[in-house]
Amino acid sequence: MTDYALVLSCEHGGARVPRTYQRLFDSKGGRDALRGHRGCDIGALRLARSLEGSHRVPLFASTVTRLLVDLNRSLGHPHLFSEFTRDLDPGERLRLLDRHYVPHRTALESWIDGRIRQGYEVLHLGVHSFVPRINGRSRTADVGLLYDPSRASESRFCARWKSVMHEVAPALRVRRNYPYLGKADGLTTHLRRVMGPRHYLGIELEVNQRVLRTVESQRLLARVISDSLRAALPGTTAKPAR
Repeated sequence: MTDYALVLSCEHGGARVPRTYQRLFDSKGGRDALRGHRGCDIGALRLARSLEGSHRVPLFASTVTRLLVDLNRSLGHPHLFSEFTRDLDPGERLRLLDRHYVPHRTALESWIDGRIRQGYEVLHLGVHSFVPRINGRSRTADVGLLYDPSRASESRFCARWKSVMHEVAPALRVRRNYPYLGKADGLTTHLRRVMGPRHYLGIELEVNQRVLRTVESQRLLARVISDSLRAALPGTTAKPAR
């Protein structure tokens, strides 16, 4: 049986603004953006921390708002910086990258590379959440599993995980590559290129914020996801966080 190392990340875990940049959000529009779903993936960090505890695996998380710099976007992506930061001078944008973007991505990439060198196959689970409605339309899933369909290992794993999740919680609506495509720009897409197809599986777990509204619903969903993940990948091995 293949030895797997599971690692978690949460790129949009909070809406914190360091004091140096609070002036950028002094307007009503800025404050409203921070309080809403644009400020962070609401509920994602709590879910990620629950999985971290139940599986005893490392979690690389950021609580700085993505409205400063989006850790899940590639350099040069038009949404790497938001309207609140894209007009900063180049030196200031570079400092944002150096202080927040580069450390998070480098730490995660280094951990994955280290486990691969030790002979493990790494399953990287990026934990995110999405709003129930957008542009007047309801999202028709409670949980989305995002992966690259051209990678057989990721496709097989997500099919198996979805099947197990249905057995554990038949009423839970689980869809693959919804509400986004797993091969779109993101941290997992970058890591697939860097790590190659043999030793790295990059899956994004997208959870509808509708099912994260109460503490009880968060606990129930965390248990379902944790139990189904353990059943879908019984060979997962916990490794130290750093």
